Amino acid sequence: MDRKTIRKIYFARVLITAASFSIFMLISIFGIVNFSYIFDFTSFTLRRTVLLISFFTGLVLALYLTLSFPLSLRVHFSRPRVTGKSRPVYGFFIVLSIGIGSTLGSPLFILIPENALQFGIISTISLLVAAGTSLIMARVYNDVYLFHRNNGKDIVGGPAFVREAYGVSSVRYFISRTSMWVANSALAAYCVIIFFDLLLIVLPSSHFVSGMYSQILIYGILGLFIFWFIINAFFEERYIVLIGKVQLIMMVVMAAILIAEEAVVFHSAPLSTRLFFSFSGNWFEDILIDTGYLFILFFGFQEIMAFQRSVDTKSEYFIPLIRKKIRIGKDRIIKLSMILTVIISSSINIAYSIAVLMTQQRGEGLETASIPAFKIASLAGGGVAYVFMIVAFIIATLTTFVPAFLAASRHLRSLGEDRIFPLSVTRFSWVFTLIFIIILIETGEDFLLSITDFMVLISLAFINLSALRYRREMGRINGAVRPVIVGMLTFTFGAFNYFIDPYVVLFSILVIATSYLIHNIINMEAAAKKLYSASILVMVFLTSVFTGINYSSLNAINIPSIGITGEFEGLLFLLLLLILSVIAMVEFILEWILTRGGYEEAIKSLI
Repeated sequence: MDRKTIRKIYFARVLITAASFSIFMLISIFGIVNFSYIFDFTSFTLRRTVLLISFFTGLVLALYLTLSFPLSLRVHFSRPRVTGKSRPVYGFFIVLSIGIGSTLGSPLFILIPENALQFGIISTISLLVAAGTSLIMARVYNDVYLFHRNNGKDIVGGPAFVREAYGVSSVRYFISRTSMWVANSALAAYCVIIFFDLLLIVLPSSHFVSGMYSQILIYGILGLFIFWFIINAFFEERYIVLIGKVQLIMMVVMAAILIAEEAVVFHSAPLSTRLFFSFSGNWFEDILIDTGYLFILFFGFQEIMAFQRSVDTKSEYFIPLIRKKIRIGKDRIIKLSMILTVIISSSINIAYSIAVLMTQQRGEGLETASIPAFKIASLAGGGVAYVFMIVAFIIATLTTFVPAFLAASRHLRSLGEDRIFPLSVTRFSWVFTLIFIIILIETGEDFLLSITDFMVLISLAFINLSALRYRREMGRINGAVRPVIVGMLTFTFGAFNYFIDPYVVLFSILVIATSYLIHNIINMEAAAKKLYSASILVMVFLTSVFTGINYSSLNAINIPSIGITGEFEGLLFLLLLLILSVIAMVEFILEWILTRGGYEEAIKSLI
């Protein structure tokens, strides 16, 4: 292939890049103007679903076609998979505080009171079932961790267990890792929503602080939230010891406040068991549904596995009662801290649920309270209990949002390190995760709770069932019992989320399917990607036309001296999809010509 032909082809690709970028910007503007309509998950219809898929398909493929030519000029090289640094500095109590802090999160201040009101004794039974399931799950995690450790592998738990069991290319690994990314992002988004409920609704309407002092308090709490997030997200390695000590102090304070608040509620007369037996319905079915709904309060123990490289190899503690020192090795620290995290956190959750049920006849106005736990504290213990519950809530938010955000970034980064997504994802995983969290915030609290539960349960099912892969190697005759029990239970709890919100289940499946589609596209040959992109765009265009999407509900785009109506805007959007498919087809032809003529030689002759 002569230089003149190559220059013409590359000049054409420059024009294609410019056109694709223009279309990307136009689709982005379309999405921003109609954000509330496109992402309205409360009223899903076939046409709205097609519009959502069309928007994302056009946006992603326009961005891909924009970057295709610039990326082809770069020198490609392999990079080893990034692994975390080992810095063993955490002892038993700090590790335990991390687990409890991640489990006793801000959702309990809303979920437990509301659930007790709706389900009565079913709520308490569901908490017991979820606690028992988590306890068995912690044992499975520990068994698989020890197996890998004894075989010389430094494996950070969770989806990494699935990767080691079935390989990087396994669909099970992809689903478990992607589900955990979505679940932790949704949990972080939920924490943000209820945290701002505190700042914008609860504190301004309270009477213990008013005027200028109220504003100072609100901005002070917000500043603390941002400061703690920045320290953990960007300076974790530098201040890892200090972060651990602060985490321990916060956990002790929060747990002490919650236990004291429960004691106050129990001792506030009159007590009654009326609400325990107020539930009427299908007990078995409702326990399964409610357990899946409440499981968001019980999976925090696995955060301990994420910090296993920071656990000290041996910790020594002096026991005053026996006047002796005991040594605890790393493996025992991880096992005990996971089990105790589940036991302590579950005990606090269950005791609070029972306390709420026994005093609920005085809980007028709980249904309308933005954070019911504050209302209960005020009714039971007055202003002092109210203030202390707010302190516990702030700590719970700090110890839930930050781990959830970091875990989500870590899961997305792992997809890049494992070559499932581009390696650039490893550098900007926190950016993509933050953008995803901002988008999820718009979906609302109920949607976020449901998607967190469903995604976590599906991921945990695959993680626990992966233990079956090592049953023979671990030498356990009954090695299948615990993984099978937990795996089947978590799958069942996840499936019953459909009865809470079917659209959440459908949306979750759509997210996983779309992510896997992107993964397959990325791993195709360059020319095949362009042809595949063109085919997808044509199918999306035809589907949009034949389903007859009603664009009259779209918001008009108002440009100075130009007004674009919703109907014309919809036609313009369809036209952009059609143009984008033509661009993708032209790109395929050019890529195919370059490949035939020697791709690397073509680049060298041009540069």
